[in-house]
Amino acid sequence: MSSSAGVGAGLGVRAARRGNLWLYDTARRVAGWLVRALRLRIIPTGLSDVPQGQVVLAVTHFGYGDFVPVALAWWTDRHDRLRFLVGPRPYRSRLLGAAITACGGVAVLGEADHASLSAAMRALDAGWSIALFPEAGVSRSFTVRRCHTGAVRMALATGVPLIPVGVWGGHRITTRGHGARNRTHRGSVRDAWMAPVRVHFGPPVAFGEGEPPEQSARRLQRALQEAVDVAAGDFPLGRPRGAWWVAAKDGGGAPTEAERDIWDAFDASHGLRPDRDKM
Repeated sequence: MSSSAGVGAGLGVRAARRGNLWLYDTARRVAGWLVRALRLRIIPTGLSDVPQGQVVLAVTHFGYGDFVPVALAWWTDRHDRLRFLVGPRPYRSRLLGAAITACGGVAVLGEADHASLSAAMRALDAGWSIALFPEAGVSRSFTVRRCHTGAVRMALATGVPLIPVGVWGGHRITTRGHGARNRTHRGSVRDAWMAPVRVHFGPPVAFGEGEPPEQSARRLQRALQEAVDVAAGDFPLGRPRGAWWVAAKDGGGAPTEAERDIWDAFDASHGLRPDRDKM
């Protein structure tokens, strides 16, 4: 079994060419100010296991704002920007879509092997690190669901290390069915005050020699779940039994994986999430 950690030849050794992403830096500063104002506690671990240089970060997606603690933790440790791959829904707003693009975001809008993958590969070729959510949407069960193959295909094609990143706690603030304004108080701005958010960076994912991307994606799914389990295992608020934001496998009140799959099938039938690999 060969590891993706070594970036000997190929894109990983190229010098990064940094663009003028002034809006990214502005958004990062605003996000940092909000974190300080709300006294959020972003608690990253595992960064010492992440190789220096370019990486592809595969991030779990339980909360709408999970990209924020990842980007801030990455900047604090590496003083480096991330190019995020973003699904189609934010681009329905021209203003929001333009802002995401100005921040260096790459739109994922079409079918497998389409222009979005090419754009991500060009970003890697230019020396950027890429971050994406391989589950292609928020997981209602707060466990990692099937991963699409885009992340592993980028890593396999370039030799850039693929890093699993587990985020736990951001979904308490806002996620599907638990927004910032909620009469039942199941996820609200009130929960953001002094809220802890754990971010665990796992070791590079190792791929089997010549294995198909689908098998590598299953390997990534397991690595992401391991990263989430590490983050949740020492979460400052614990895992209260019956709490809506705790996974059912840990005694929480979140939907089971079987219930999540039913909702996902419903969403796919209504065009709300991809029912096949988009990238």
